[in-house]
Amino acid sequence: MTVYFFTRINQASRAAFRSYCTRQNLRTVKTISLIYFLINLSIRILGTFTNLPFNNINHADELSRANMISTLISPLFYFAAVLLLNYYERNRLLTKLGHVLVILFAMFVITNGMRVTFFAMHNPRNTLVMYLAALMLAGVFFTIEYYETLIIAVVTSVIFMLVIPTYQPDFSEQLLNNVVSFVLLILYFCISRYLFSYRADNYLKLKAIEEKNIEIETGSRLKNEILGIVAHDLRNPLTAIYTLAMMMKDDSTINAENQENLQMIKASCDKATSIINDLIETAHNDKENVFDIVEVELNQYLLKIVDEWVKNKTDHTNILYYGTDTPIYTHINMEKMQRVMDNLISNAIKFSGESERVEVKLHNADGQIFIDVKDFGMGIPDRLLPYIFDRFSRASRRGIRGEESVGLGLSIVKQIVEKHGGNISVTSAEKLGTTFTIHMTPVRSNTKARQ
Repeated sequence: MTVYFFTRINQASRAAFRSYCTRQNLRTVKTISLIYFLINLSIRILGTFTNLPFNNINHADELSRANMISTLISPLFYFAAVLLLNYYERNRLLTKLGHVLVILFAMFVITNGMRVTFFAMHNPRNTLVMYLAALMLAGVFFTIEYYETLIIAVVTSVIFMLVIPTYQPDFSEQLLNNVVSFVLLILYFCISRYLFSYRADNYLKLKAIEEKNIEIETGSRLKNEILGIVAHDLRNPLTAIYTLAMMMKDDSTINAENQENLQMIKASCDKATSIINDLIETAHNDKENVFDIVEVELNQYLLKIVDEWVKNKTDHTNILYYGTDTPIYTHINMEKMQRVMDNLISNAIKFSGESERVEVKLHNADGQIFIDVKDFGMGIPDRLLPYIFDRFSRASRRGIRGEESVGLGLSIVKQIVEKHGGNISVTSAEKLGTTFTIHMTPVRSNTKARQ
């Protein structure tokens, strides 16, 4: 941390930091002036309506007059601070007046502490508690520049030097009192500068973090826009390649070797299309805060998805669905949630053997909905489990049949489920299989569908 004893913070941040500190100082003036008014008013009431021995205090009449002056002046600081805070950003002149008000109030607090010491004590040098407390209050609560702190210290020293002969006629005692006052003012300056440095350091770090966050947000937004544009534009040439490959595949003059090559082209196009769809989905999910949702009966919805997989699958993995005896309703975006189920089922098949099965199970408990997608395949090692929902996850692995992954599928699943107000968890054991569980909140069957 840089300590600004006789220096100022860098020029680039100085104006913003000064404005920030003045605003905080004005709030402090408002609070302390109100407290100070209440204290002085309480003393005035106690002195008037009780038998406390205030008259035994040295210079009681002067103390009473000073108390009255403080009771009248402190509300002026309060209302001035309130007014300046309300119009702080609208007028440059008012901003400067706010800074002047802070300096004046700091002097007001310090001179009042000095005044109480003079009025109440026989020898200020022996009992400078109130003077010290006022200096510490000004040093701790107000963040001002070093030259302003010096001005306050010098003016206070001069006032002390001019007033002390009134209460302590002996020259040697006056000299000793001024020495003690000088020491206290040095202490005030050091504390004020150290706390100024601490706050300046924190402010500069926070500003740096804010600027970095803005850069990150801007970069992330541009990345998503570029990602969406690039991925979308890649679809057209892939579609053309796929269409040509399918037309050639239907040509009876193509020999078996070229048919195999065309099948490889088709598989590559399917894989590239899947990756592009994942990239587009990721970009869209980052930009979309909410989904359009409707009320859906989950048994019928999930059964339809499983039937489509059973009808279109090209391997021997069995896909089984277990529903509930009674209807279960919830609010979902049907397209997005199908994406979730397709990713989970595809993932389960990828890590299951030909003779294995994949189970999709809907059940409810304690008023909550659970959707399980379970396979009995190779499982996930414990060391990879913490990373499987990360984007471009390090937990990405080849499937049993050599299928590759870019590590986006499960991160998309997690995004979509959480934007539905649910969550997803996983349990797995190597060579025993994996279960993904989606947890969602149901609605009553008579709830009106929302768009």
